[in-house]
Amino acid sequence: MIEKHSTDTHISNTEYLLSRRRFFRNSGAAFLATTLLSSCNVIDDIFPKKEDRDKTLAFFGDSLTIGAGGTAPYGSFVAAALDNRPVLSDGIVGQIASRIAVRQGGIPLKISVEGNKLNGIQPVKITKLSSLFLSTPSNYDEYSRTGTVAGVRCTIRRTANASGETYTVTPATVSVIEVPENSEFLLEDAARLRTATQILWYGRNNIGTAGAEDEIISSLESSIAYITAPARYLVLGVLTAASEIKGTKNYDQAISVNSDLAAKYGEFFVEMTPPTDAEMASISYTPTTEDLTDLANMNFPRGMRMDIVNDDIHLNDKGYQIVANRVIEKLKLLKY
Repeated sequence: MIEKHSTDTHISNTEYLLSRRRFFRNSGAAFLATTLLSSCNVIDDIFPKKEDRDKTLAFFGDSLTIGAGGTAPYGSFVAAALDNRPVLSDGIVGQIASRIAVRQGGIPLKISVEGNKLNGIQPVKITKLSSLFLSTPSNYDEYSRTGTVAGVRCTIRRTANASGETYTVTPATVSVIEVPENSEFLLEDAARLRTATQILWYGRNNIGTAGAEDEIISSLESSIAYITAPARYLVLGVLTAASEIKGTKNYDQAISVNSDLAAKYGEFFVEMTPPTDAEMASISYTPTTEDLTDLANMNFPRGMRMDIVNDDIHLNDKGYQIVANRVIEKLKLLKY
């Protein structure tokens, strides 16, 4: 669901399933002459030593990132295996890749507000939003993010009920400053986490839609370009649902996306293939006969799923531990 570029933010439930538009953000990289930099002794200023790097691990994604179906975000399993690594898990259920990329910071967020100005410390309705970056068709929960618009620190808040949803912006201090249409809202957390090692799990909620691959890849490209160079990141593959077995349309789409991601990101890519015998043994998991059928269908076994009858996507703690172990292995391999 790529959201319309300009969206009325009082939205009926039926409008949650919006038509999608691809977001593309062109990025360039300056070419640095290593020998010149070395002779000038500025390498360490540009590329910080390992001990000086931000140790934060930032996990961005949807419900899988926050561990829906399990007892905790899978990032907490990663942190438990690594010493002194602060962890942030930022996921909203049901979100597509482009909305995740806005929360991460890679796709800019632009807003227009009622009356084109702030109103003291009162919430002001957002009349136009470049991305419904806090929206989900899955619940009426309130979501908010802090940042700045027109130089003023504010909080954007999404509220929802059976009639639809509304976005507002509230200044942290009294302000009546003008906010021109399509002003950029700079997300505080996104800016703060640019120096972190980022683990990006995008695309599960794009599967089954036209243009899924283009949106997933363009969103990832924008997100990775936003990370402070030299960027430290991992890209996780799309997890197939229990019902998406070999020969189904969604399975083929997910496998195609994963194949392209693997080719594009190489050693930075984390496979979402079924767990191997060695991986299952490492967490003392013995597959059942039904599990073996799932594995033969190139899928995560049902014993690692939340509940395939009522929820055929989410994992349980055993499944998330497999994912966490793969991330841990990559983090160590890449010396992140």
